[in-house]
Amino acid sequence: MKRITAFLIGLLVGAVIVGGAGAATYYGYVRPRHLAEVKREEERAEADRNSLALRVSDLTKDLQAADKKLPVQPGQTSVNRLSDTAEAQLQKKLQAEQFVGTLLLVRNGTIIYNQGIGYADAAKKRVNTVNSIYQIGSTQKSLTAIAIAQLIQAGKVHYEDNIHEYYSQIPASHNITIREMLDMRSGLIYTLGAPKQVLTDDQVIQRNLDNLVYDAAFHGKQNYQAVNFVLLAGIIEKVSGQSYEQYITQHLFQPLQLTNAQAGFAWNFAKQSNRTVSYVAKDGLGTYDKIITENLADMRGELGTGNIYTTPYALYRLERAIIQGKYVPTDAVDALRDTTDGQYGGGVYNFPGYVYSHGVKNYQELVFTMSDDGNTAAILMTNRAYAYNEAVPRSKWFYHFAQTAELATEVTKS
Repeated sequence: MKRITAFLIGLLVGAVIVGGAGAATYYGYVRPRHLAEVKREEERAEADRNSLALRVSDLTKDLQAADKKLPVQPGQTSVNRLSDTAEAQLQKKLQAEQFVGTLLLVRNGTIIYNQGIGYADAAKKRVNTVNSIYQIGSTQKSLTAIAIAQLIQAGKVHYEDNIHEYYSQIPASHNITIREMLDMRSGLIYTLGAPKQVLTDDQVIQRNLDNLVYDAAFHGKQNYQAVNFVLLAGIIEKVSGQSYEQYITQHLFQPLQLTNAQAGFAWNFAKQSNRTVSYVAKDGLGTYDKIITENLADMRGELGTGNIYTTPYALYRLERAIIQGKYVPTDAVDALRDTTDGQYGGGVYNFPGYVYSHGVKNYQELVFTMSDDGNTAAILMTNRAYAYNEAVPRSKWFYHFAQTAELATEVTKS
């Protein structure tokens, strides 16, 4: 018993001695070195953080300096190069029209006026600017027409093709040509309103085919009917193998590097921070009382004819690119727009020396006039269409003003 007790006491004493030695080793040797290493790691981490912060700061300064060196993009800032006299004359005209929107005037390739007027969203006090987007309505037909011209240039479609090849169910389809559809001389008439349900492109085309009529009295005579361009959009899809939206985006928007904030389709309109709200104009009252909204069914139903939005300058670039042969050669543009007597041809009205187009959609309006060299233009876009039945005389006034208004100083090309 005594031996066992002595053994246990010895074991306990040994454990105490070993433990004490271990503790002494830890606190006297291991722990100080561990703490020193931890401290060194923290110092290195802090140095790294300081170095990274310095690099970020330097990079930020470099980027800011670079931004300051970058030239301002034309069309994306407000411009007013008018003399005081011309400015007063313009403001009198705009006030008489109760104009709310953005006005772009270009002379000889130089922007002389580019200003937003009124509210893009009155409830949020967000004003119209040069970067505001608006629906272009029927002016979209000029884009559909140039897409057809591209396919003609590629040898995939011909002006003389009759539409029986694409739509054999149409009465007199053997006698109606692509050219006649582009010039609104097909004799096809469609009066059914917008669909109540969202339709696919194929369904929109079929709806038009099922409800159009052919009037021989109008065959060969100009009769403005959007059905022509709905069916032309369908031909673009049939021949290209792409949806209309894909084709226009790839072949017209992307070559100009236009973003969704500058040009796109109506179903993406509300997603853009620079969108404009549509207001109903009241005679004699410049108010923002009544908002008009547009449903997706209506947007989708305007295939090829009225469901695109742009900024004014983006539209200027698109139409200038058409006229100046950026999409097809200029002789092909001349063939597309085969008249200069004010008649409709290739998606626009063609006059000696200039073209004109007008679009109205969801109380948004576009009045567009451009010289036949693409360098002088008057573009009015509004989110509160007021006097859209007087678009032709208004277009003439603003186009003449763009050509002749007195400028404050000599200008350089933008």
